[in-house]
Amino acid sequence: MQDLAQISLGDLLRRTASAMPDADFLVTENDRITFSRFDEEVDRVADGLLAAGFGKGDHVALWVTNSPDWVRMLFAAARIGMVVIPINTRFKSGELEYILRQSDARALLMMDTCWGIDYPGLLSAVIPDLASQQPGHIRSDALPELRAIFSWGDSTPPAAISMNSLLQRPADAERVRAAAEAVRTEDPVLICYTSGTTGRPKGAMHSHAVIRQSMNVARAMGMQTGDAVLAHMPLYHVAGLFMGVLPAVIHGMSLIVMRDWNADRALDLMEAEKIAHFGGIPTHFLDCFDAQEKRPRDLGSVRAAWIGGAAVSPEVVRRARKVFATPHILASYGMTETMISTTFTRYDDPPEIAEENTGKLSGDYEARIVDPATGATLGAGEIGELQLRGYIVMKGYYKNPEATREAMTPDGWFRTGDLGTFDERGYLRITGRIKEMFIVGGSNTYPAEIEAHLETHPAIRQALVVGVPHERLGQVGYAFIRRAEDAGPLDEQAVIDHCRGAIADYKVPRYVRFVDAFPMTESGKIQRHVLVSQAEADVAGARATA
Repeated sequence: MQDLAQISLGDLLRRTASAMPDADFLVTENDRITFSRFDEEVDRVADGLLAAGFGKGDHVALWVTNSPDWVRMLFAAARIGMVVIPINTRFKSGELEYILRQSDARALLMMDTCWGIDYPGLLSAVIPDLASQQPGHIRSDALPELRAIFSWGDSTPPAAISMNSLLQRPADAERVRAAAEAVRTEDPVLICYTSGTTGRPKGAMHSHAVIRQSMNVARAMGMQTGDAVLAHMPLYHVAGLFMGVLPAVIHGMSLIVMRDWNADRALDLMEAEKIAHFGGIPTHFLDCFDAQEKRPRDLGSVRAAWIGGAAVSPEVVRRARKVFATPHILASYGMTETMISTTFTRYDDPPEIAEENTGKLSGDYEARIVDPATGATLGAGEIGELQLRGYIVMKGYYKNPEATREAMTPDGWFRTGDLGTFDERGYLRITGRIKEMFIVGGSNTYPAEIEAHLETHPAIRQALVVGVPHERLGQVGYAFIRRAEDAGPLDEQAVIDHCRGAIADYKVPRYVRFVDAFPMTESGKIQRHVLVSQAEADVAGARATA
């Protein structure tokens, strides 16, 4: 049997479709698509791309919500050596223009309308004469590389080529085969842009080695042939790809596709489709807790669920085990540059491991903790910057050698920018970002540690702590608090009292602010820099009026 770690995405799909042709792969509200049917459709789309003049090394951007067309274009492009650029579906004209231009996208798959957003209108803001241009012959000063626009669904925006038209034409099998044979596993296949919370997004390049990491995910989750996986995470996000789509193809599992997130719909699908695997950021779990309490469903099919993407409190993990009736709630840590799942709680680890938000490396790559100031390697129990080396690490940032040099050491270690520590057993605990750490009277202070303690209070749903200037101590903590629903009275003093005597004095927040929601990126991450600005302005204003 050919080693899955040594084949391309296109070959991976072909292998699974040959082994289990009649098994359901993509399941939507209106369709159930088998692996064999999907593989044939991918060939048609791939041949359509070749016929339109595209080939190995060309870039195609996907600006589409979760759908079969998104997955078809991914595998069609990968099969013939093209490079896929996922684009956040919430991006507007300025963000879209930047990604398309910086990525040198030659083709774009886009939507007509969704969530009330006029996508052709947004693109027309970048290409004003779009409506008068011919399909397949796009010309734009703003996007000099762009040549063709493909559209999903039944409607076709101006100057676009319908994906349906590609699916209806027979494929030239020999042409597709010749293009596929030229693909190498070390070739780039994805450019995934960072969320850009502190500046312009950077495009992390990944090769077909993403298959290896998705194999690690599948193993960590205990995935098996015939299982069903809920695909609610946006496919433009690496979690949707590496923890959903690719594991499903590797093991011949059904991918239950949700166009967007809705907790009630997610729980209904878990019950109806017997979902075995689920995962997401803490917000997804909190939403499910509320929805399940209001209308209980039978979630007995769920065997494992991963949780990550943000600091995870022990209470969320404990409640997840209860709501989903499984002991296998697995904490996961990773980032776009490292294929998302750097560490995973082991499937049969004791409950406290996930509650501590710790995990072991999920694959055979290297990791170390170093002193951010000196670069010296630190031992077990010491906090420093996590650095990684091996196939899990991106090939670099696209057309950004300066950022790549800053992120990589000369001997190939990727600087994550995350602070953490390995214990004696090899479990990693992330304590925060280097840029998020603040120093109170000379003591390094890690927000994640304080947040975890705050969230042990029954009236606190979510907490976020940042450092703000202090005349005597340099910095002190400022806590943003979201109250739990139906919680009892909770004021600033109660929050501070909850910390005093339980954590070191210098970690106790000096300021508390209650909020209804946190500012979020489109991929669901909290925008800490926005909260830092709010906290600093609040403290400065209080001093000015004192």
